[in-house]
Amino acid sequence: MTMTTMSQGRIATFYSYKGGVGRSFLLSNSAVLLAQWGYRVLCIDWDLEAPGLHYYFRPFMSVPRTGLTDMVLRVREGEHVGALGHVTQVNLPGGATLDLIPAGSVGDDYVAKVQSIDWDALYRERDFGNVLEEWRERWIDSYDVIFVDSRTGISDSGGICTSQLPHILAFAFTANEQNVDGVLDVVRRAAIARNGLPYDRSRLLTLPLLCRFDMSEEYERAAEWRDRLRGDLKPSYDAWVPDGSPAERVLDNCTVPYSAYWSFGEDLPVITEDFRNPQLISHSIASIAALIARNLEDARLFTESRDAYVDAAIRTGRRGGDYEYDFFVSGTPKTDGEARRLVDLLAAEGLSTFGSTSGGGPDAGARETLRATIDTCRHLILLARDSVESWHRDELNYFLRQTLEEQSDRTVFPVVGSQRVLRDLPALVQSLPSYGLAEGQLADVARAITARVRSDASHVRFDAPSPSERGRVFIGHAPEDRAWAEWVAWNVREAGYEVDEEWPGRAEDSLVTTLLALPDQYRIVHLFGEGEPFDNELPALLQAPDKFVPVRVKEIELPTALQRHGVTDLFGVTEQEAREALLRAVANPGAPPVAPPAFPAAGRAERRLPAIQPSVWNVSARNAGFVGRDELLSEIGARLADRPAAAPLALTGPCGIGKTQLAVEYAHRFGGEYDVVWYLAGKDWGYDLASLAVALGSTPPDNSINASALAVNRELRRRSRWLLIFDDFENPSELTSHLPSGEGHVLITSRNPHWHQGAATLDVPVLPRADAVTLLTSRNRDLAKRDAIQLAEALHRLPLALVQAAETLYLFPPDQYLQLLEQHAAEALDDDGPPDYPGSLTSQLSKSINRLAEQNPQAAAVLRACTLLAPAPLPLSAPALRSSPRAFRQLLMAVERVGLARVSGGSIQMPGLTQAVLRDQLTPELHLRAATDASHLLAGLAQEDDSGAQHLRTDLLPHLLAIAPGDLTTREARYAALLGCWFLTAQGDAQQAVKRLENLHLGWAVELGEDVEETLAAATYRAYIYALFNDHAEAQRLDEDVYDRQRRLLGVDHTDTLRTATNLAIDLAAQRRTAEAVTLGERNLGIQRGVLGDDHPDTLVTAGNLSIDLATLGQDEQADTLRRDTLDRQRRVLGDDHPATRNTVNSRKSRHAPPGVPEPTRS
Repeated sequence: MTMTTMSQGRIATFYSYKGGVGRSFLLSNSAVLLAQWGYRVLCIDWDLEAPGLHYYFRPFMSVPRTGLTDMVLRVREGEHVGALGHVTQVNLPGGATLDLIPAGSVGDDYVAKVQSIDWDALYRERDFGNVLEEWRERWIDSYDVIFVDSRTGISDSGGICTSQLPHILAFAFTANEQNVDGVLDVVRRAAIARNGLPYDRSRLLTLPLLCRFDMSEEYERAAEWRDRLRGDLKPSYDAWVPDGSPAERVLDNCTVPYSAYWSFGEDLPVITEDFRNPQLISHSIASIAALIARNLEDARLFTESRDAYVDAAIRTGRRGGDYEYDFFVSGTPKTDGEARRLVDLLAAEGLSTFGSTSGGGPDAGARETLRATIDTCRHLILLARDSVESWHRDELNYFLRQTLEEQSDRTVFPVVGSQRVLRDLPALVQSLPSYGLAEGQLADVARAITARVRSDASHVRFDAPSPSERGRVFIGHAPEDRAWAEWVAWNVREAGYEVDEEWPGRAEDSLVTTLLALPDQYRIVHLFGEGEPFDNELPALLQAPDKFVPVRVKEIELPTALQRHGVTDLFGVTEQEAREALLRAVANPGAPPVAPPAFPAAGRAERRLPAIQPSVWNVSARNAGFVGRDELLSEIGARLADRPAAAPLALTGPCGIGKTQLAVEYAHRFGGEYDVVWYLAGKDWGYDLASLAVALGSTPPDNSINASALAVNRELRRRSRWLLIFDDFENPSELTSHLPSGEGHVLITSRNPHWHQGAATLDVPVLPRADAVTLLTSRNRDLAKRDAIQLAEALHRLPLALVQAAETLYLFPPDQYLQLLEQHAAEALDDDGPPDYPGSLTSQLSKSINRLAEQNPQAAAVLRACTLLAPAPLPLSAPALRSSPRAFRQLLMAVERVGLARVSGGSIQMPGLTQAVLRDQLTPELHLRAATDASHLLAGLAQEDDSGAQHLRTDLLPHLLAIAPGDLTTREARYAALLGCWFLTAQGDAQQAVKRLENLHLGWAVELGEDVEETLAAATYRAYIYALFNDHAEAQRLDEDVYDRQRRLLGVDHTDTLRTATNLAIDLAAQRRTAEAVTLGERNLGIQRGVLGDDHPDTLVTAGNLSIDLATLGQDEQADTLRRDTLDRQRRVLGDDHPATRNTVNSRKSRHAPPGVPEPTRS
């Protein structure tokens, strides 16, 4: 086991159900100890209602002016608050420091501040959950240990401290019923809440702290309480105290004795006491601090030698969690030259070294200094020519002792003049590879040592002797055979072997190299079953016949070479026979199979043979056409195994994604792990639960549903291997109160991705392309792969749609089906679905949107609007929907509950296939209403963009480009679509912008008329972009048409007409029709001066452009006069930095931007 490094910090919350148990006292003293040991420590006072942590540090810091309360309030006001902006430094005696985020500045207004905090509103309106995540990431990146002082009892913010933030929940309690029952209930609920968090979290580790416990007088009563607590606290230790290690020793060392002296005031005993003295309170505090520093790892060492464990934590802190040097060289004056040479060679390899070659050996003081230095070196190189000196042994023994106590990955490299020297070394070192000490060999020695330290192979390091002499077993298997792998691991572990999850070799090493380097007692057990055969690995495995144990778990054909080696079959026999055969093969690889002896007894806790079907079972027949999903099935199994007993896992995803089929396949593939597997349909779950009660023999058939549920819960609490599948549940509240407890598994399928604390969720994705193609071709053998790929992508690789299409392809050729899908998606996907699915994809989507329309009409209206937009995230907001924040939140929840779209961060995204089907079902009336809603949405969101929310621009653009011209029903929405093309051009995609503008222009010309304002605006946008890319002929054609229509509709002196004339003059001049440009420009300038005035920016643009055209015609004097006059006016009116001014200075023309595009004010 590798010792914990401090590359990332850990958060430990100190919690107590009742006050007065010494929670803050323990936290503050533990923090001081770790700071003194060299750890970077942060303390956070989250007990906002009764702050007091700062009292313990008050002698060593200035008075806090701000704190956590201020951070929270600033978040409430919409400010961005840094995680470390409210830290107060604590300067401890001896030079150590730690940081504190106090509750706040405890003044007259503090209580009012705290009482004004509405935690629910913070999460709902200010996304406080993600703010906390940002703070948490910054804290663990900046510190080694973060202590959180939590509020006592049950509070609104308690879940933050007990579930969301910590890696470790250290709960303090005293020996009385209310303390024990209360704190264990909170710990249990914290673990459940942790599993429901929408963040990636490891399992919550829990550390019980028995406080104020006095055994000096009432010894018998104290012993009774200790016996009781061993049972009550066992679940808290199971996650991190290894089997076989006495957990009571952890309880003993973490029990904080009652001390009358330290019960007064807020003093810190660890500053003055010797924490190595077991009679003092600091001894217990040091145990707690060391466990937290090492993240509760290596608990076996803690139970064997508490002092060694604490010393290891201290050494880790002092070296900052890592080693300063790669090697410590222990040498003598005789080897001084070789030492220097070896140091240089290792340095050339990028490895650092500290050398010790003191003549005559170091004295006592220097020896202690060298020991401290050895602590900073990862490995030790022992240089000895012909004998081992006393200080060699001292340095070596110290290194070995620390390494074995820490259970770290350090090792020794003996470099000796003769093999005789090795006999003077400890047995552990004698078993390691040694190297020759000769000048000509040192380069090879350096290369060999470098190769070993850069290898992760287990044979390059030494470990403490295993309690088992049988060695280790590595199990290779395909994902489909995970259940067998777990059964094999269970049985070989029970037989005394160690089972390793990690492959022992380096990724770059060949398999043969790794196998041959393994110790003789190691075994590689390979399972051959449902998964892909291990053909590539087989030749290498057969080169190590004494370590290779092939095991067949299903009747499959095996290569001849493997049959010659000998294979052990675990199928077709009883569990007892399988177990005996397995253990015999592991003990003696390659031996011919023999009949196993009779198994004398069966135990309840044994692992069942995976091939045995559960005795209580109602799952439908296995889907013979099920394809892929191997990794997802393995993840389901791993997630269920890693979760607390009976903690549910919800498979979530949209309609037709395959959630039910996945759950059924899991039941069939891993059913051998359970005694009970029962399927409960969402609409009939009460009936199915009653049937389960009868099958379990818990109730008679005529019992009520409630009585059956109670009976099932009682029975399952008595059992340890059961799986319940709750299929198609939308509302968590309908189910969570009826979920059973006990040591089984609960699997839920739901379109609703948010189960909060009711269950952890696993989102089911669409099929990978290869699996989607396989699904289609397996059901239609004549389908060409090219057509299958095209169909799979058109159907968005949605399993239900793929199955329906495969059936329809017997009637339609692929190209006709694709055409039908494109033009009439609802019709294409309206044929009957699979026999075990309730209807086609079209019917299911239709039912969902109609049900949503009944429950939340506004949510259904938003989704129908989304069918006309792009299948991309659409950023929504309450103002854009003209709704209150509460109604907006309810709308988003309603949308997700029916599974028609996904919501994330306020954005909504509907899959393209769902859009196509629902869009195809819109009646003309519904289509018009959806188009109007979509137009209002886009216009409202675009208005927010204009107000400064620049991030909306990128998110809105796909929808502005996707919506059909005829579905833009308002002026504001049409201009937003035009502006989207402008943004697209700015991003460098003018080609797509031109195509979209042509689509809008021609579409509006037909539907609205050629003379309508938006149609003319679209033409102006097109002309501008054509001119931008030097297609002046097309720009002139469009500008001329717009100019003629504007003169007729608006008049020659209208601002828009005049601006178009300015642009048209540029088009003419660019085609060398300068005389025409001058005639138009002079006429236009005259009108502008009369209507707008000489100093109007538009007048000045026309004048500046005209001066350039006059110069082109050779009328230099007139051009120069006009240019100077224009430039003087522009500098006075617009300023020197205005783009128009700069263009005039540089004799460049200025073109008017299309309507709606903001005019630049600075160049």
